[in-house]
Amino acid sequence: MLTDAQLVGRVLSGDTQAFGSLVARYEGLVAAVCRGLIDDDHEALDAAQDAFVRAHLNLGQLRDPGRLAGWLRRVAYSVCMNRLKGRGGGAVAITPEQLDAMQLPDAAPGPAQQAEARELAQAVLASIARLPEKYREPIRMFYRDGASGAEIADRLGLRAGAVRTRLSRGRDLLRPALAKYGPVEMMSRNKQLRGWLPARLSLRETPRMKLEYQKTTRRLLRGEAEVTIRPMKRHDIAALRRFDDELTPTLDEVNAQFPPGGHAAFPGGPWADDKELLEHFLKYQRHGGMALLALEDSGRVVGFADLWAADEPEPFGRSLDVECIDYFRDYFLAGLETVLLAEAEKVARAAGLAALDIGTNTCSGEYVSLRRFGLKVFYEYDDVLCRCPAKPAGTGAERRVLTPGTAELTGLVKANHWCPTDFTFRGEDEPSYLAELSRPDRRAIVELWHFRPDALDNLPVPENPPNRSELFVQPETLTSPEMMGDILAECAALAGELGAEKIELPCPSELELDAGELDVLDRQFAFAWLRKRL
Repeated sequence: MLTDAQLVGRVLSGDTQAFGSLVARYEGLVAAVCRGLIDDDHEALDAAQDAFVRAHLNLGQLRDPGRLAGWLRRVAYSVCMNRLKGRGGGAVAITPEQLDAMQLPDAAPGPAQQAEARELAQAVLASIARLPEKYREPIRMFYRDGASGAEIADRLGLRAGAVRTRLSRGRDLLRPALAKYGPVEMMSRNKQLRGWLPARLSLRETPRMKLEYQKTTRRLLRGEAEVTIRPMKRHDIAALRRFDDELTPTLDEVNAQFPPGGHAAFPGGPWADDKELLEHFLKYQRHGGMALLALEDSGRVVGFADLWAADEPEPFGRSLDVECIDYFRDYFLAGLETVLLAEAEKVARAAGLAALDIGTNTCSGEYVSLRRFGLKVFYEYDDVLCRCPAKPAGTGAERRVLTPGTAELTGLVKANHWCPTDFTFRGEDEPSYLAELSRPDRRAIVELWHFRPDALDNLPVPENPPNRSELFVQPETLTSPEMMGDILAECAALAGELGAEKIELPCPSELELDAGELDVLDRQFAFAWLRKRL
């Protein structure tokens, strides 16, 4: 293999293929630098391309070709700083000296390295989340937010010496839980690490994958008709509204699949006004997801599918999730659903995801066309209606009221897996009550709200008693009747303290609950996730 110096010499002699070899060798390094400095993944990759263009133009200024890697770091740093100055912020506070000290990869990390990094990040943040509050907040502010000791003291109203003491004690408490990873000593002793630790360890800073799809024309499975399939754009909202207006009056007829002894699965639909539809679209866009539209030649929308990439703890893992596949009945009969699934599978394979998942509220997942496509049920959950105790007794769990900004979801999964855990929580116009329930051996977050079936908006909690819930638990809880029963009992007790007489809670369908611990009024199948491994 040619050395860097040899390749640089060939590039300067006019060998364009040699520069391609340099790009292949260092694209992982340059991308890592840019992602560490710019919080938007797509802009970071654009900056990486710009860095290579600048490097090619200025390669003759490199005095020591043997130190190409360090020079490329500086070029990428300069490009990113220029971009950030232009848009006024968004940088992780890293100096050129700290940049040189980083142990950045010379190539893109492989699956094993990525898994190890995710495991480390989850372990660190989950351990911080379990600290007592007096230590948790200083540790989070110092390591995740990059705040200085003086800033922490000012925000928390503490003396500088108290901040130092709490940081030291917090590290002491973290050390046993993180012994096998060994990051605590680095956090406490290596000053250079502190500038880039938030981007390295915080899952909130991990760039999200953006799904890609190129417009195509597909013939339907039955008949001669063709449809154009392409990603939804903002200007398509009016067309999707017309689709919803046409579809809604025919919901009872659209889905002709009634499993034996089951019930129909109705299309999701935008079910919202234009403002909420726009917010839904922007939310998907921010998270790298997309809606695939199916259109006639006239431009009329005849179906769509919502897609997003999920990177969750097991049992869900890395997958492409499909939330809605909606269509007119005549297009369903012509096979549009299967065509959209086939295009979604292409998106998943192009993104390197391990599985294609789709959710359905058809009883036990008996959804004929999905099974024909190779999808099999892998997770189901029920809605369990529980009576809230009139005089809630202490459950033994420590409670902490949260806001969406302070809720740490690292290491947790949704009990209903309606969508990825980082794509969650209701907005300001849908007020909810968030609380963390923690014991030494487990942790969960519950979201409670008051749902009004006769209106689009919900009522605030605790001003109104909650009647619906979302539950985030550790993965092992999903297979443990005892752990799940304890958490549901804690949620019912909390809902009772907030004025609820009964509360609907999610629980994996396969788990039997202890009737002596939980007063269950009703339990019904709610949703199934089907999976096709790729």
